[in-house]
Amino acid sequence: MSARRAWAAAGAAALLAGLLLALAGPPPLDVARGLAKRLVGYPAWRQRAAGRDPQAAFDHLATSQVGYAPAMPKAFTSPRPFTGFRVVDLADGRTALRGGGPAREVPTALLGDRPTAWIGDFTPLAAPGRYRVELDDGLASFPFQVGPDVFEGALRATQRALYFQRAFTAIEPRHAEGPWSHASDAHLAPPGVRQGWHDAGDFTIYSASAASTLFWLLSTAADFAPVADDTNLPESGNGRPDLLDEAGWGLGWLLSVQDGSGGFRNTTCQEAYGPYGTNRPEGMPPYRDGEVGSLATARAVGILAFAAEVLRPHDPALATRCLAAARRGYRFLEARPGEASDGPTCPNYRQDGDQAAGRGARLFAAAGLLLATGEARFRQDFEADPPDLSSDPSAYRFDVFAALLYLRAPAGDPGLRSALAQRLAARAAALRREAAAHPFRWSGRYHWGSIGAAFHRSAAFSVRACLADPEGAAADCAQALDDLHYALGRNALQLAYLSGLEGVSRGRRHAFHHWLATLGATPHLFPGLVAGGPAAAPEAADRSYPHARPLPIWGYWGDPAMPRDEATPVDGRYTDNDSWSTNEVDVDWQAVTLYQLHFARWWARRGTPGTPRGGAGAAPDPAPVLEVAPRGRP
Repeated sequence: MSARRAWAAAGAAALLAGLLLALAGPPPLDVARGLAKRLVGYPAWRQRAAGRDPQAAFDHLATSQVGYAPAMPKAFTSPRPFTGFRVVDLADGRTALRGGGPAREVPTALLGDRPTAWIGDFTPLAAPGRYRVELDDGLASFPFQVGPDVFEGALRATQRALYFQRAFTAIEPRHAEGPWSHASDAHLAPPGVRQGWHDAGDFTIYSASAASTLFWLLSTAADFAPVADDTNLPESGNGRPDLLDEAGWGLGWLLSVQDGSGGFRNTTCQEAYGPYGTNRPEGMPPYRDGEVGSLATARAVGILAFAAEVLRPHDPALATRCLAAARRGYRFLEARPGEASDGPTCPNYRQDGDQAAGRGARLFAAAGLLLATGEARFRQDFEADPPDLSSDPSAYRFDVFAALLYLRAPAGDPGLRSALAQRLAARAAALRREAAAHPFRWSGRYHWGSIGAAFHRSAAFSVRACLADPEGAAADCAQALDDLHYALGRNALQLAYLSGLEGVSRGRRHAFHHWLATLGATPHLFPGLVAGGPAAAPEAADRSYPHARPLPIWGYWGDPAMPRDEATPVDGRYTDNDSWSTNEVDVDWQAVTLYQLHFARWWARRGTPGTPRGGAGAAPDPAPVLEVAPRGRP
C-alpha cells in the first residue's frame, strides 16, 4: 500500500472507530465533542494527507545550501559510506575537485536506523562558483555557492525580518518587498507606549525577549561595525546604520515603558485572539500595560547602558537619554534589594520570585552601567557576587550576558576579567566536544527554539573565543561556522531553517503566525524568518486541529502531510507547518542569528585584500547591503 493510501486508511479507521463508539451507547459529553471534531476535521485531514511531503530524511548529502567562503572549512555528511566523491561545477559540469573516502565516521543515535554518519572534507575547493558534491555512486548534495560574499543575502533578509515584526506601525508595501503588509496598530497601544517588536506569531511585546534581541543587535554593532544604510527600512538613508535604526525601534519601546518610579514594565500585552486566520494587528483589542518589576527593570538598565555606549558616535542625544533612563532604573533596583518581581499579565517568560534570574539580571544591569560610566560603584556591585556561567544564555538567564558586558568594560578588574574569560573558554571547549559527537557537528540541544538556542551558545562561547584570538582559537571559529552551516542545510532534512533565501533548494516556508495566516499571502513567509528547529518533544497542546476554522492547524504531532511521532529520529522532527515547537517566530532568534551571520561574513572577509585582520570590531562592513512558552491554541 502506498504511503498516501496508508494515511487515508488510517483516517478512515479513526472516523469509523468514532462512529462505532457513538453507536455503542450514549457517549459522555467529551467523547461526543471529540467525535464531532473528527467529523468536521476529516475532509481537511484527508485533503492534507493527499499532499503528503515526499521528502525523506537524509535523502541527500548534507551541506550548507547557502555556501562557503573560499578559505572556509568545508565538510559534508553522508548517510552511507563512500569510496570517493567529486565536486561538480554547475556552470559547465566539470569536476572541480576530487576526494577520497570519509575523513571521519561518527557513531550516532540521532538518525534512527542509521547508526553511523560519514564525513567528507572538501576544504580545498576555493574558486568562486556554484557547486554540488556527488559521491561516486551518484548520491549528491543540493547546490551551494562559494565566494567571499555568500552570506550577504541571508544577512540582509534576517535583519529585515525584524522590520516585519515591528509593533504600533504599518508594514508598508514599498518596504515589504513582497505581499506582506498591514495597517498600523498604533491606536491600540496603551498611552505613551510606542515601537517595539511583536515577539512571535502573536502580538504581545515582552521585556525578556526584547532585551535579548537588543543585546545581540548591540553586540553586532560593537563587534562588526556594520555601516549599511540602504536595506529599504523606513529609516534607510538617514546616515545611521540600518542595524542601529532597527535596534532603535526596540529601544524606543523600552524607554516608553519606564514609569515614574524608574521601574520598567514587563510586557505590552495582547490578551485575546480570535480564531487562527482572523487576526490582524490593526484589528485587535486594545493592548494592556504589564506590571513594573525588578526583573524587567534590571534587564532594561543593562540594555540601555550598553546602548548608550554603542550609540554615542551615532546619536549622542539618544545615547544620553538611554543612560539617564538606565540610572533611574538602577535607583529603582537599589531601593528594592533582593527583590525578583515579575508581573502576571501575559505570563510567558514570567519569573516572579526566581532569585537566580533576578541575581543574573542585576549583575547585567551593573555590568552595563560599568561599561557606560566606568564608575567604581557598579564595579563593586558586580564583583560582590560574580555571575554563574553554568547556564546557557537566553531570555531567561542573563548571567552570561552580564559576563560578556563586564568583559567589554575597561574599568573592570583585570583578574576577574581573566577568570571570566577562562570560564567562557571552557564553555567553548565543551561545545567542541559535544559537536564532535554529532553527525553534523552541531553544538545545539533539541528543545523548543533549538536553532536560536544553539546560536546563543555559539555566539557567547565559540564566537567570543574566535574574535579574541582568531588564529589561536581556530577550532572555535570552525565550530561557530559549523553551527551556522547546520542551520543553513547541513542537517538530517537538508533544510535551510531560514525562509526565502535566494538559491536555496529546500528552505523553510511556513510558520505559526497570526497576521500572516490571516493575510494568506504567497509566499506565506517574508524572507529571513528563523525557524525554531527540531525539538525532542512538543508542548501537549502543540498538535494538529483539522477541525479549526477558518483554517485547519497542523502542529508537531498529527499532521498527515508531515507525519512525526516519538519514533521519528530527533534530528528529522522539524515540521514546516503551524507547530509552536518548530515554527513560531521569536525575535531573539532573529537577532542572535543575525549576529552569527555577521560573524561568518567577518570571518570570510578577513583574508580579502584590503580588509583589516584581527579581533572584534577589526573588520567594518564595507558592503552596500548588508526558551519561551508557547501561545494559546484552539
